[in-house]
Order: sequence, then structure tokens, then C-alpha cells
Amino acid sequence: MEQYKNIPDAELTYGNDCPYIDIVWRKGHIFVSNAALRLIGKPSGIRFLWNPAKRSLAIEATTIDDPDGYPVIGRTFENYGSLFIGCTTLMNDMWAVIDWDKSLRFRIVAKYNERSNIAIFKMEEAIAFEIQKNIHGRQKSPKTKAEKEV
Repeated sequence: MEQYKNIPDAELTYGNDCPYIDIVWRKGHIFVSNAALRLIGKPSGIRFLWNPAKRSLAIEATTIDDPDGYPVIGRTFENYGSLFIGCTTLMNDMWAVIDWDKSLRFRIVAKYNERSNIAIFKMEEAIAFEIQKNIHGRQKSPKTKAEKEV
């Protein structure tokens, strides 16, 4: 955890060592990177804290039994240590304030608050990406006539 505290923002790179989240309105989910979970101490659950006045989203460590939190479980977490969370209600609250393009994906790098043990993501620091057609970046194959009729 200490490795993130003294690294200037310009030197952070995406990958295993960069704590970030991806927000995709169209799918209604937030992707939390493995590094972001490690930053707050590999919790058994997380809680999102949305501040519309500061236009920031914070992730706080909590237990798996917290009724306001999301458990840190699932196939993506078991395989890669990262997490997909479906949270359309939070997304709708966020989009009412930030009004981003709903067809894009937004990546935000975390700022760590050591005293509170939370990762803070400021919306003005978001970087927008286009969403690819499929995971391989190729165009989806056209449906056959039989598939269209079904």
C-alpha cells in the first residue's frame, strides 16, 4: 500500500500498479481494479460514497456483511483480483450531476486518503474512451437470416 502514497500522478501507469475505476453507464457497472482494492487493504466488502457537491466518488473498505456495501466476490475477483459491480441507481445519481456522454467509458485514477483509508476518484480527472464492439476489438459478425427471424 505504501508504494502509491509517494508516487506523483504523472508517473502512475495503467496496469497492475495503478489504482483506478472504469465507469460505463450503458452497462450500468463500475469496474474496480485490483490495485484499487489493494490500496484500501483488500477488504471483504466495499462501500461507494458519492459526493455530488465535490463531484467525487470514494470507495471505503467494509465487511462482507455490511448492508450498504458490495461484497468483494465473484469470478472476475477470483481470477484477476478486480471487481465488476452493477450499480445502476448510483450511476443514475452520478449522471444527473456530471452529464457525461453515455456511449463512452470513463477511467479515473485514485487519490488515497490514509487517515480515512478511502480511495477518492474525482470526476474532473476522468479520461474518456470509446467502447469497443467486443473484447477483441473487432466488429461483431453479422447475424444470419435464421438468427434474425428468431
